[in-house]
Order: sequence, then structure tokens, then C-alpha cells
Amino acid sequence: MRFALVDFGHAFYRPLTRRIIIFVLLLVWTGVEFYSGSTGWMMLFLALTAYVGWGFFLSGQADGPLEDDTAAARPPASDDDK
Repeated sequence: MRFALVDFGHAFYRPLTRRIIIFVLLLVWTGVEFYSGSTGWMMLFLALTAYVGWGFFLSGQADGPLEDDTAAARPPASDDDK
């Protein structure tokens, strides 16, 4: 089993607009922490923003449609069906 902070392959993150909004919100919050003088929190959110940015945009995840789940639910074809 592989440890991951965020499952970038989850269907929730498939739309590009959703990934952009999440990334921008993290970037804005990093700026809020910077301007408030909270260096520790700023570094934490900067690292999280970099991790999410890599996972959403640079890791090579496909933007295409999800696989059809009904194909997995069908029983495999046997030789008797021919």
C-alpha cells in the first residue's frame, strides 16, 4: 500500500476547474499567512500548495473521462456464449 496525502486519481479531482480552484485557494491562504506574519503556517501552506500543484498539474494524471464502471460489473464472457 502506498501512502499519499491526497488521492489525485479520485474522481472528485477530475474537472480542471475544480483543481484550479483548490490550488488558487491554497495559494491565497499561503499569502494570508505570509502577510499576517505567521512564518510557520506560511511554510506549511507553501509546501502543501507545491505538493497539490505538482499532483494536479505536473504528475501526468489524465484529464480524460473516467472508465465505464458498468464494464466491471458485467460477468466475463465464457466460451459457451458463442
